[in-house]
Amino acid sequence: MKKHLAALFFFFIATSPFAQQTVISNVNIVDVKTGKLLPGQTIVINGEKIEQVGASAKIKPIVGAKTIDGSGKYLMPGMTDAHIHFFQSGGLYTRPDAVDLRKKMPYEKEKAFGTNNAADYLNRYLRLGITSVIDVGGPMANFTVRDSIGKTMLSPNILVTGPLFSMVDRDQFGDDRPIIKITSFDEADALFGKMLPLKPDFIKIWYIAGPNLPAEKNFELVKHIADKTHANGLKLAVHATELKTAQLAVEAGADILVHSIDDEVVPDNFAKKLKDKKVTYIPTLIVMHGYYNVFAGKHSNHPQDLAWANAFVYGSITYPEAMAEADLPPVLKMFRKNGIPADAKTADSISAINLIKLHKAGVNIASGTDAGNIGTFHASSYIQELEAMQKMGMTVPDIIKASTINPAVGFGKEQQWGSIEKGKLADILLLSKNPFESLQHLNSIESVFKNGKQLMPDSIVKESPEAVVQRQLNAYNARDIDAFMDTYSDDVELYEFPNKLTQKGKADMRKGYEGFFKNATNLYCEIEKRMVIGNKIIDHEKVRAGTRTLRAVAVYEVENGKIKRVTFID
Repeated sequence: MKKHLAALFFFFIATSPFAQQTVISNVNIVDVKTGKLLPGQTIVINGEKIEQVGASAKIKPIVGAKTIDGSGKYLMPGMTDAHIHFFQSGGLYTRPDAVDLRKKMPYEKEKAFGTNNAADYLNRYLRLGITSVIDVGGPMANFTVRDSIGKTMLSPNILVTGPLFSMVDRDQFGDDRPIIKITSFDEADALFGKMLPLKPDFIKIWYIAGPNLPAEKNFELVKHIADKTHANGLKLAVHATELKTAQLAVEAGADILVHSIDDEVVPDNFAKKLKDKKVTYIPTLIVMHGYYNVFAGKHSNHPQDLAWANAFVYGSITYPEAMAEADLPPVLKMFRKNGIPADAKTADSISAINLIKLHKAGVNIASGTDAGNIGTFHASSYIQELEAMQKMGMTVPDIIKASTINPAVGFGKEQQWGSIEKGKLADILLLSKNPFESLQHLNSIESVFKNGKQLMPDSIVKESPEAVVQRQLNAYNARDIDAFMDTYSDDVELYEFPNKLTQKGKADMRKGYEGFFKNATNLYCEIEKRMVIGNKIIDHEKVRAGTRTLRAVAVYEVENGKIKRVTFID
């Protein structure tokens, strides 16, 4: 009888709500609203949501709950990238309206690549602690990412809209365009008619102005779109980078400005208006430099990109290095000759002044990268955006607030996510280091909790053997010895064909390549042909070093996500 009662008891525990509970005890909670740490706290997660938060002494033990000791660790809400584009990869071929390489890569193929890799991007966001992403404009396929791909996997929360209501057209995008020119109320209503049944999370206008297209000309049209947006219970985001355009956008009813104002310093009365109207401001500080660096061939090779950008996308931005100068598209020739425009520094300076001025005025600032644009990669660009915000004068606690609760407030989701509070989704990061002390501590993730489910960082992104080899090629071309060696196993072996061992072990290999990277000039490796056979990658490599060009075949063997053996064939 006792055995039966015991079995019944354990069955009850295993099948009751308690079995779904997780307790994180004695942890430092990162209070993003106040910018302070709350030590000695315990939280209880029940299913997808936070059930209890409070001082550890006040939280009663829960029978059968999974308990995690948070002593000496830090618990913060998952972050949000408030400005991304799924239809763009971040690679060289993703914006044919900026640089037309459709002869090299047909745009339909590039667009399919983005759709096929949406799950990969989502995993990368989760791995870096970004538990919500907001796509601020793309083709109708955006809704598939949210409603199909995003629901077949444990993914970040996804907010999307459809095509941008635009003042200008972009013919290069072909069918299912992300940008649609609107010239009348009827055309605007027709686009609403297509989008509203798909339930967009908000609406966006591409409010483009210029000498031949003054912002005032389209104000009534923008006002009509704003009114219809609000009548349908949605928020309006507006791309308006000039002060005059931003002022008109806010007058028309914009709830969110999705870029920095970079042509004039914002006057005090407009800063006050943004605060009073509760307009959210997303500065997107790094995106233009992504274009400039790629076009000028001045790749930043940020460690975060080398480690976490999709390796194939990142590899595409170096393609012009393999081209003859005569074959470069006109825009690339211009940048290679003239470098980054001088007025870029002026725009940066004005953007910095406006960011700090608006922040001090109490405007809701939200972090967003504009990821997907050329040179701004999904997930890996995020900390770079935060670094830019810090460089322009924001404190780390304020940046973390802009990366968590502020975007939730801006897009009307503050009851669902953005802070660690009872009743909110358990989208949480457990860190080993205090994020208020350094933005780099955001990389000290020990666990990601998404909808209450605990994920270990190493389990989230799984790369193919080919992707591992491509990542080492990217690091080689960047001459980054740490990123390069990170792709190799500790006991790696290098051979000359067929079986002559030339180097063994990571430490020995590092010594040889470290000197080579320091001394080689004009270094670039191009893959002329690649074969993939299981875990073996066979690359026909063309290596330029100084004035010499060498060709060789390298056979890479990958095991457990690291390169285990390389055989070189001259």
